[in-house]
This record gives sequence, C-alpha cells and structure tokens, in this order.
Amino acid sequence: MQNILESTGEAVSSPQRPPRLVSRIFREYRNNFGLFWHVMSPIIVFGFLFYVVLFLFFKLSFPESQWIFSTSDGVAAWQESLETSPPPSIRLSGLDWGMKLGGPSIHIGFLWLAMCPLAYAIVQRRNGVEVSFKVVWQLTLRKTLPILGVAFLIGLLVFGAGIPIVIGHLISQELLQTFITSYDSILIFIFFCTFIFAIYFVVKWSLYNQGIIIENLSAIAALRRSSELVRGAWRRFCRIYLLLIWASSIFSSILLGLTIVFLSFAVPEFIPMREILLPGKFIGFFFFGYAKITLENAPNFWTIGIIISVHTLIYAILAPIWASLTTQLYMERANEHAQQVSS
Repeated sequence: MQNILESTGEAVSSPQRPPRLVSRIFREYRNNFGLFWHVMSPIIVFGFLFYVVLFLFFKLSFPESQWIFSTSDGVAAWQESLETSPPPSIRLSGLDWGMKLGGPSIHIGFLWLAMCPLAYAIVQRRNGVEVSFKVVWQLTLRKTLPILGVAFLIGLLVFGAGIPIVIGHLISQELLQTFITSYDSILIFIFFCTFIFAIYFVVKWSLYNQGIIIENLSAIAALRRSSELVRGAWRRFCRIYLLLIWASSIFSSILLGLTIVFLSFAVPEFIPMREILLPGKFIGFFFFGYAKITLENAPNFWTIGIIISVHTLIYAILAPIWASLTTQLYMERANEHAQQVSS
C-alpha cells in the first residue's frame, strides 16, 4: 500500500480558516455514514456473536452465577467459588451506585480492528477517491497485525502502571504493619506518578495507527512518527481525548441505562433501575456516575441478547468517531510539520 500522505496535503491545507474539529468530524461521519458501517459490518457481526456465545456458555456452565447489569459495562457474570469471593457491592443483590473515572468499557480489540480500515477509507474519501468495502479490507487487512501488536504493548504499559501498587501492597502486608497508614499515602503517590507516566505515552503514541495506514510505516517507525507529531501539542491532544472519553461515558451510560429501564417493563427484576430517571440520579451520568443491579439468577437469554446488541451498537457508533478524530489530528499535524520543514 503506497504512501497516501502526499496526495492529502492539498486537501488538508486551505487559505481559509478550517472548520472546527467537532464540525469536521460530524460532517465526515455524516458524509461517509454508509461506508463506515459497511466497512465495520464484519467486526460488528463477529463482536455480537462472540459475546452471545460467551455469555450463553457461561449461563449454561455456571447456572448459579450472579449477573451484573451496569450502565457503564453492560452485562457481566460472577461465579463465586471457595477460593474467591466477590466484593460486597457485587455479592449483594440489588441496586448500587458508584463512580467510574474513565470511559465506557469498550471492547478495545473492536476499536483497533476497525481503526485500520476506517482510517484508510477516511483519507481516500477526503482525496476524492471512491473506495469500496472489498478494496478497503484488501488493502488494510495485512496492517492489522502490527496495529494490534503495538496496541498490546501500550496495554501492557497502561496495566503495568498498577504493578508498583501491587508490590507495595504485598510489602506493606508483610513488613510495614505498624506504618500502614503512612505507607498507603506513599502507594497513592506512586500510583499517581505511574498513572501520569502511562497517560503520557498513550497520548504520545495515539497516532501510530495512522502512521501505519497512511504513510505505510513499520510499527516502530509509526511510534516515532506519532511522537514527532504530538510533540508540542501534547496538552491539546490530552484535552481532546479526555473530552471525548467524557462524552463517550455519558452516551454509553444513558443508552445502556434507558435500555435496562425499558426492559424493566418486561423483566420485573430490573424495576429498581428506573431510579436512574430521577433528576438527582440522572445527573450523575455527567460526572462518570453509573448504576448497576445484581441478580442472583440470569434472566432470559433474549434479555441478555438485547443488552449485548446495544453494547455492540455503542462500539460501532464510537469507533468511526475515534478513527475520524485521530486521522484529523494526524493530517493536521503532518501538514503543519511539512510546512515547517519546507520553510
């Protein structure tokens, strides 16, 4: 696949003031709505069937499991054993409220599998090239492996931020019982530092997908290219990503919450979830709040199927937005960088 950055330079630069980023993403989504969903259709079907088979297997294999329905994570099952026991908030059935600092629990593989063909389709359409479903997948399928490989390494970096906390906790349990209060403060400080460290590199490498797709770079070269383009604009990128995570969290919680509320008219166990429509509860969704209800027995399979369908729909709606956003930022920074080099 050839480098398609050069043919995009004229399309990105304009003597007039470009429209705002949100307007560009909305317009791109609207103009390419059919193509986006056609390109994602195999991943949508695969994701839906994967979760259906997974939860059907769990329901049949562990009939006594507790089932947790949440406005932030959809549906999950918990099998209590003699060796492990769930936290009190999970072990007790009923309605529970809380706060989750982060976006919706999106199947990350879905987003990154979709990012590859979506980014290619966006750039080609912006250059005025008509592309089809078959062409997009033929030209980008071989790029999926390096994209997922780098995604795995970034995931290790993010989850690795919690390793000092785990080690510190184990040490505190064995050696520092008398200083546990002060040591907990130290652990919180270590966690904060490692979390900031992880976020720094996640933002710094956030454009590597486009480097692989648009400029046909290797995985390592794409990470270097992303670092080069983000340099000097890290804070702006971080603000944009946090804003989209916040909006995604609200959208996901409201959509999943309303789905469970509507299901409550057919599934009596969900009736307590109607409390989320109260003004004092509903406003919590705008501050990363969530509601969850734990059932002792799994409901009918069609109930789980509906919630899985809505969760999959959320994946499909958000994936093109992330692809469009990162592609817009990539082309914007690549154009600015090319102008600086030429001058």
